[in-house]
Amino acid sequence: MTVGWLEELLACPACGGKLHGDDREYNCRACNRNYPIRFGIPDFRLQPDPFISIANEVDKVTLLTAGGGGSFDELLGRYYSLSPENPPCLHRHYIASMQAAVQRGEALLHKLEDRFPDVGLSTVLDLGCGTAGMTVAGARRYPHVVGVDVALRWLVIGSRRLAENHVQAALVCANAEFLPFRTGCFDAAVADSVLEHVRDSVRTKDEMLRVLRGGGVFFFTTNNRYSLLPEPHVRLWGFGLLPRRWMKVVAWWIRKTPYRARLHSLRELRALFDDCGEVVLPFFQEQELGAHAEQLRKWWERLRKILIVRFLLAGIVPLYFVFGRKTSTD
Repeated sequence: MTVGWLEELLACPACGGKLHGDDREYNCRACNRNYPIRFGIPDFRLQPDPFISIANEVDKVTLLTAGGGGSFDELLGRYYSLSPENPPCLHRHYIASMQAAVQRGEALLHKLEDRFPDVGLSTVLDLGCGTAGMTVAGARRYPHVVGVDVALRWLVIGSRRLAENHVQAALVCANAEFLPFRTGCFDAAVADSVLEHVRDSVRTKDEMLRVLRGGGVFFFTTNNRYSLLPEPHVRLWGFGLLPRRWMKVVAWWIRKTPYRARLHSLRELRALFDDCGEVVLPFFQEQELGAHAEQLRKWWERLRKILIVRFLLAGIVPLYFVFGRKTSTD
């Protein structure tokens, strides 16, 4: 969905030039590139989604929205019925995760605010927003929220979620490595389980820092490659212990699904954010994980405060939080 204030933030993702737009497309006169508006969403991708070509994705979204679309839940269910490449045994897991994304987003934004109480948040970037769960949560709290994702199909479904929740935010299709925004235009960036899906995590981090203003803050969550729990995309125990070159083969052999995620270890994350952020063990507020997991949450909150326990479990927890702030010299 395009909103008026978005124009002030946009810049060509290829050259950084000024963009000129109408109802059909945006144009950069500096490098003579055109960026179409598809299904009401500006598409600034320089590279396609790793899972599907742009042409095939447009065809799929056309089928998805035929006959006027439907509710958010109906579109989500219809998408998976149109996606035989995704194994049915995983559909329920994926759908439940997306349906819970607004509540999860509210909890994550609360952590961001608690970590950086001194930062005024007005313009916020939801990087890798998927079906816009955290975008909805952010739009309830901040004046200007932009959700960005490489998957046009998720953004189309997300636009229905925005409408059903009666909130206004901007949705933009783009690569995390080539963001279509001016330098220094966001107060904060949040990214929930995104780093494992990008082509280049170093460039993604650098682009995120570029679009933050001096003193701006960020909060990433990312799944741990070496977690003792099942890998979150294929739901297989011990999957992260495999050599990377075997992962695609095993995922296809057992789940009959392509595997393109690249989960990071604690050491890799610390190296990636060494100059700008801190990798910490996850922490959760009361009832954040649901009533069924409340007792487990209480035990974890006690254990993580014990130094020796933190040391022993640091490498095998399910996920990590990364907090950071852009200095004026970044």
